[in-house]
Amino acid sequence: MRLRVHFQLHSLFSQVFAMMLPATLQSPGEQSPLDNTMGVMLIGVIVSAVLYGVSIGQTLYYYTTYSKDAWYLKLLVATTVFFDTLHLIFITQTMYHYLILNYYKPTALTHIVWSVVMEALPTGVTGALVQCFYTYRVYHLSKKSIVLTGVILLLVIGNAGCGTGWVILAMFKKSYTGLLDINALTMTINALSVGADVLISLSLCIIFQTSKTGFRRSDSMLTKLTIFFMNTGLATSMCAIGSLVSLAASPNSLIYALWYFCIGRLYANSLLAALNARNIIRGRTEDVDEISLQTVTPMSHVSSDGRTPNISIRIDTRQQYDAEMALERKEASSMVGCFGISKTRGL
Repeated sequence: MRLRVHFQLHSLFSQVFAMMLPATLQSPGEQSPLDNTMGVMLIGVIVSAVLYGVSIGQTLYYYTTYSKDAWYLKLLVATTVFFDTLHLIFITQTMYHYLILNYYKPTALTHIVWSVVMEALPTGVTGALVQCFYTYRVYHLSKKSIVLTGVILLLVIGNAGCGTGWVILAMFKKSYTGLLDINALTMTINALSVGADVLISLSLCIIFQTSKTGFRRSDSMLTKLTIFFMNTGLATSMCAIGSLVSLAASPNSLIYALWYFCIGRLYANSLLAALNARNIIRGRTEDVDEISLQTVTPMSHVSSDGRTPNISIRIDTRQQYDAEMALERKEASSMVGCFGISKTRGL
């Protein structure tokens, strides 16, 4: 009788323990909901596909609007979009493998498919390219600071190296439980990514704020640039932080994949947004110039004897305004020009 009760209790505890584990981390044949494994991965693919559509739209806008950009900027955009497309193909194939080809085969969920490992490569390449682009801009805007640029570059190279190492190690893992052995490396990758993004964003924001000259046009442009790069840097940083927190809080699930599937797309959109915003920022500040010209230039009043006594004041004011505008344009163009090529269209 005791033996029978002991056996029933053991069987009950085994079932409860199996329900607590994600399907991908259970033994073959065990059943469990897929919400925190295949479910979150599927959501990640859907969100990633939406962001991919946004990046394609930005790419078309870039090539039609900035056709005179330097060839290496065009190549950078093309390379980024290529790896972005490759990543979407990999994660789509992953979901097709698990949910279609191996439909109703619980044992297949425990095995790692090659595409879920290889998808980390295009993500790493995209992130490294975009971070290097911003690092190069920080180098020029910081008056070629070797220390600041070197620290950022070390974080970027370290992140890329750890990402490559993760792919190599993951290729030798047969099941998702094996990925738990390199969980520390996965968290290190996300931590380095957050560090690089935050440092780049803070560096650019500080440089912009300390470069204000007191002229309304250039100060307005620098304020817009500060807000812009705070928002773009925040997006990629929050995505990496979300992946890092998910790994720490729930290492036995695949919730972190929801964030990791999207971070490469956010990097691509960040690069394209930085390139496409150049004409928009310049156009808005030119509108301010036209309004200011009408406000600053006084109307000449004709006296009773037919003379215009204020004409000399008008000429002097216009000449002073033109001199100030020339100085402002020089200061503002030097800032915005660092995110493109000075002789390209719109700069």
